[in-house]
Amino acid sequence: MILGDLTRNDFKLGLPKVILDVCEHLKTLDLAALENGRHDITDDIYMNVMAFDTVAPESKQAELHHQYVDVQVLISGKESIEYSVTYPDLTKYTSYNEQDDYQLTPDIDSKSTLTLRPKMFAVFLPYEPHKPGCNVNGQVVSLKKLVVKIPVNLI
Repeated sequence: MILGDLTRNDFKLGLPKVILDVCEHLKTLDLAALENGRHDITDDIYMNVMAFDTVAPESKQAELHHQYVDVQVLISGKESIEYSVTYPDLTKYTSYNEQDDYQLTPDIDSKSTLTLRPKMFAVFLPYEPHKPGCNVNGQVVSLKKLVVKIPVNLI
């Protein structure tokens, strides 16, 4: 997992080139004006823009991916994300959905929690479970965010 902030001049230090390029592209956009839905960035990389209210973490499932890296960028609002960088016990997950590249589980072993504020981003690598869209300090928050999907073979 990588955590960063697009408002910092040094956000790009140490990022793989493809993630750096995506973040540089995002900085050229009016993120607040983006319409919900899918937006292609290149032939292989795309982003999904969404707006929703956060929910209690126990009311949703965590996800992980095999083939894609997630770059989750908060546009407005606040959200907590539960995550772990410990390799997961995949027997606790649903069967792998190859078409949509995900597996789900109700809870994350050895989890930590982070809170994203606008212009912050979190990068989740394959097999790093994460549960985004969770309430912040127990409070429901309306948010807008985008998730860039980068094929792992581009890293």
